[in-house]
Amino acid sequence: MLISLIFSCSNSKKHQGNLVVEGKVKGLRLGTLLIKKLENDSIKSLDSIKVDGNENFEFQTNIKEPQILVLSLPEIKDGDILFFAAPKDTIKIYTFLETFALNPVVIGGVNQERLQTYKDILHKFSNKELDLFKAKYEASKKQQNKLADSLTNAYDNLLRKRELYKLNFIFTNADKPVGAYVGYTSFYKNKQALDTIYKMLKPDIKQSKYGKEIKKILDKK
Repeated sequence: MLISLIFSCSNSKKHQGNLVVEGKVKGLRLGTLLIKKLENDSIKSLDSIKVDGNENFEFQTNIKEPQILVLSLPEIKDGDILFFAAPKDTIKIYTFLETFALNPVVIGGVNQERLQTYKDILHKFSNKELDLFKAKYEASKKQQNKLADSLTNAYDNLLRKRELYKLNFIFTNADKPVGAYVGYTSFYKNKQALDTIYKMLKPDIKQSKYGKEIKKILDKK
């Protein structure tokens, strides 16, 4: 019995990882949940769970460094939830089967919390942008030229404010991997901006996954 207990404990520890991803998919009865990572422009599976009647799930997996991961449900279209995880994090994800990737609640990890705040603010910018675009269209349709010009200026100012918000977010999170991630994904086509962003990053963040991605772009001729 003692040998069996020791074997059981060591086997349990073997399968424990440095990252816990747990939560609930309301309405899910049968399917396969996958944890994936983005690597070299491809998606690789890290772990999987077969769901059979239990809406709750828990992954214990290993990652080497902070990065974006994907919770995927292949059985449904657009079944990918992106989240930012780091070693020693516990990430909690709650969603519904019918709206799996549309409005999930993702909690846990300082990088994920900062990323969620960033996404929420960008969403507000997008709503304002859409409102201004509609108002400008209506003004132009009614030949209200002065109003249309004023709305055009407001629209352009909003776009500038959005870009400034992105840069300010990166600056205030230059000591966190999420800062490098936002810099990389937001300005990967703008080498001049990336150069400025890279100089903002703290030395250890320059050596993070997305800090290195920025450096790769900067090193290209």
